[in-house]
Amino acid sequence: MIKRLKILVDTFAKITLGVSFAAAFYISVIWGLDAHISVKVLWEVLIVSAVCTIPILMFPVDGEKELSKNGMLLRRIIYFIFVNCVVLGLGWLFGWFYIEKPAMVAFMEFLIIFVYVIVNAVVYISENAEAKNMNKRLEEIKKKTRELKKSDKKNI
Repeated sequence: MIKRLKILVDTFAKITLGVSFAAAFYISVIWGLDAHISVKVLWEVLIVSAVCTIPILMFPVDGEKELSKNGMLLRRIIYFIFVNCVVLGLGWLFGWFYIEKPAMVAFMEFLIIFVYVIVNAVVYISENAEAKNMNKRLEEIKKKTRELKKSDKKNI
């Protein structure tokens, strides 16, 4: 349970950072650098990030049954569709874009894809580094165990 909570908090932080950069870029391009925005945008970014984080619970964590490649791919596709619906739906409700302006919708979709790819890349890189570190530690433990067994045999 604690592992899941750590993953949720870590993922929320990465998504929030990505959405914050995307929002700053979007506001700068669409509304201009001199745009006056309400502080409620900060709360909206946090809400969107939190809602986009929740489905992370559908992915297995350490010790749980691993998914097949097809199962994982299907969950990634479902998650991507979910993120699109959330960001476009809440973005429309929050007034981030006008649905009748295709350029705004297309730019939002571009940013959704960009943030999704970046967040997933960062998660992959950090998980890969953690796995390499764990494998290195396991090798060190195995080496010490072999050395202890050799020294025990010599002492007999």
